[in-house]
Amino acid sequence: MVQKFPSTFKFFYISFLNLYLVSCSILTSNPEPLTTSQRMMAVKGGVAPVDASIKIYWDQHAIPFIEAKSESDGAFALGVVHGHLRLGQIMLLKHISQGRISELSGPIPQVATIDHGIRILGLKASAERSLEIMEPQTKRWLERFTDGINWYKAQLDDLPVEFSLFDLENDPLTTLDMMTIARLASADLTWGVYLRFLKLAEKQGWEKAYQVFLNKKQFDIASFQNKTATELSELIMKLSRSGSNSIVVHKDHAASTGALIANDPHVGLFLPNFWLIAGIKTPQFHSVGLMIPGLPFFGLGRNQNISWGGTNMRGISSHLYDVSQMPAEQIKVRKETLKRRWWWSREVEIRETPVGPILSDLDYFDQDKIPVVAINWLGRQGSDELTAFLKANKAKNWEEFSKAFHDYRVSAQNMVYADKNGNIGMVLAYGQPVLKDPSETLKLIKEPNNKIQGVLTPRDLPKAYNPKSGLLASANNQPFTSPPIPIAHGYAPNDRHERMIELLKDKSKVTLEDLKELQGDVYSQSAFQLKQTWARRLDEIPQLKDYSLIKALISWDGKYNASSAGAVAFEILSYQAWQSYVEDFASRPTLQAYLTGYGGWKPILSKWLDELDGDRFKSLAEIWLPSSQEHWHEGQTWGDIHIQTMQSPLGMLPLVGERFRFRQYGADGGNDTLFKTGRVFSPKQESVTYGASSRHISDMGDPDANYFILKGGQDGWLSTPNLTDQLDLWRNGEYIQVPLSMSKVRSTFNTHVTVIKPMSH
Repeated sequence: MVQKFPSTFKFFYISFLNLYLVSCSILTSNPEPLTTSQRMMAVKGGVAPVDASIKIYWDQHAIPFIEAKSESDGAFALGVVHGHLRLGQIMLLKHISQGRISELSGPIPQVATIDHGIRILGLKASAERSLEIMEPQTKRWLERFTDGINWYKAQLDDLPVEFSLFDLENDPLTTLDMMTIARLASADLTWGVYLRFLKLAEKQGWEKAYQVFLNKKQFDIASFQNKTATELSELIMKLSRSGSNSIVVHKDHAASTGALIANDPHVGLFLPNFWLIAGIKTPQFHSVGLMIPGLPFFGLGRNQNISWGGTNMRGISSHLYDVSQMPAEQIKVRKETLKRRWWWSREVEIRETPVGPILSDLDYFDQDKIPVVAINWLGRQGSDELTAFLKANKAKNWEEFSKAFHDYRVSAQNMVYADKNGNIGMVLAYGQPVLKDPSETLKLIKEPNNKIQGVLTPRDLPKAYNPKSGLLASANNQPFTSPPIPIAHGYAPNDRHERMIELLKDKSKVTLEDLKELQGDVYSQSAFQLKQTWARRLDEIPQLKDYSLIKALISWDGKYNASSAGAVAFEILSYQAWQSYVEDFASRPTLQAYLTGYGGWKPILSKWLDELDGDRFKSLAEIWLPSSQEHWHEGQTWGDIHIQTMQSPLGMLPLVGERFRFRQYGADGGNDTLFKTGRVFSPKQESVTYGASSRHISDMGDPDANYFILKGGQDGWLSTPNLTDQLDLWRNGEYIQVPLSMSKVRSTFNTHVTVIKPMSH
């Protein structure tokens, strides 16, 4: 009789073996330390398949500015730049987007589930369809961009450490690889909602949790980082443009002849950064801005005439369907092979129905406890967001900018606009799927006959242009009131949106310095209001006032500075009270599990505390305070428990991870401050895992008044100064100027110049 390992033992055995093998790889794959000068010399230049000479100007922070004489050469040079700065990162994104992470990590069960999930969602098939309908000019741009990465890679003497560490193939990248990465960046954030509540649906009482979620109309990324989240949903949240702040100021309210713009995207925080800074000048394309590695357009930035930014509006682009009763002949089955490093390959089944692939086949779910559920994502039909962004990058005015997004579909973005003439606007870049019965849009699982009948495009959705207030702000909030069909299950709490307006509305003339201060703001209105509630209620129990925790709480100003004692006291005491609220409100464990990690707790807790009668509050306070004292010590500050670790994902590995952890410090900010640094709700020391990752500010009255900063640095080589050289600037609220005029570029971007020449020379 063959003895079988218990599943738990097998899991830990495989995980230990995998970590051991990864650690051995790391020990033999140390990245060679290189100076900034040595890294610049790695961009060799020389002869390449281009039409004319190209110059790439570099500043001391490894920010490039490309000067090319044709569009084809400009795209090629952008590929060279992305290859140089982020080749290792692009290769990892390629594997993630194609559901091939197990090829890098080995046989980790959760990783295999992620791979299976990504293949079910069909990012690669979506990319294929998108390439089929892509405008020829865009396809050519993408081809030349990919050519540039491959040319650079072929010139390298030493590949990035990721190649040896993960045993990466050195095959040429393809346009399909690039487009699949783009589809990962276009992920539908409602996937996180669906994965979470389908898992909760395994238990009784899940409907109440879902109704609470819908009633609160809040969907905060930080609230999804708890024990009810899945690894797949967290990956989607952190590798897409899932959060941000953006604001534009009309010239009548600005200290400028043009409009002002400020953007700071929120994503998962790791090194290298999710973004890179670049500039380009060709006959038709003259822009500076932030780019996602592997994607050949500026997600936010400016050209000579306009600027743009945006935030994710959490729009619903997918619907779930109960296909339990669907006839077997309507379900097509295919098998795919998951290759696993150091282990045997594994076959997975993907079942397709007329309303999409079956999501509930993931082994993350207990199939006996939930219906058979398929997912219909609008993005699977294919759409051409690359063309939309490239047209927006080149737009000269509001009409061209808004028109650029007419055929945009996924993922849903509130795109803000500002121009040199002082105008401001907002476009909903979103394809909204319309059901046969739209009244069931927010129902978790639909019947198969309630199919998607059509799509509302950006042409159909509301726009905003030059409002009387002179301000347009977006912070993942609801963009317009009372849409005929719900756009999203929920939005981010209004704290950040309201705070941006509050800081600027009474200023006669907004300046760039005002916008810089705004991006570093750490005040939370909802936290301060709850603190005021605490102060009123605690005043009823005079004997508590001598506790140092209570003193710190009462004197707190609502600002999450790393040096604040009040912020710690507030979070610790509020956490204990929230546990009592959850027990009071939720009788079933399912609802308790949901509410324990709920991100919109502050206004709910404030209302509950206000409504408690005196005796009940006193009896609970006598429980909360001793529990809080276990986590509190005098002199403790927010930075002691709110920790930012600047690390590569490899830094999470035991034993050897330390060499990939580059900086650690107590962080400013919180979950709902403008300077967002997200963490799980906890009274203990926790890591910041999500938040502001980069910043951009432009004055459209001056082509050279463009300021950027990354949380970390430009370079993805894991042992070079430019990996982290912007971090101190970031922490001090400083920025790097990135001019648009070529005369200014040539005079300031003079650390190194890469020259690429055509073969005929």
